[in-house]
Amino acid sequence: MFSKFFLPLPMKTTFSIPGMHCASCSALIKDVSGEFPEIRSVEVDLEEKTVTVTHDDGFDLMKWQSAINELGQEYSVHSPRTP
Repeated sequence: MFSKFFLPLPMKTTFSIPGMHCASCSALIKDVSGEFPEIRSVEVDLEEKTVTVTHDDGFDLMKWQSAINELGQEYSVHSPRTP
């Protein structure tokens, strides 16, 4: 028998942030992302200069992007792409 309740599956969105270059960059992005309760996890790939955000359906991508951009010019977030 199936449950009447279904939990929505998390979504993944990958962003390009070409200015990332060190562990401090990664820590800052993860810190800011922690302010968004819809985010389940954040994976930073410094070599590829990408950030993959696993999030719930109600996640405001534009609000997150704006918060990251406020960290400085080197954190300019480029359009999301499908992983």
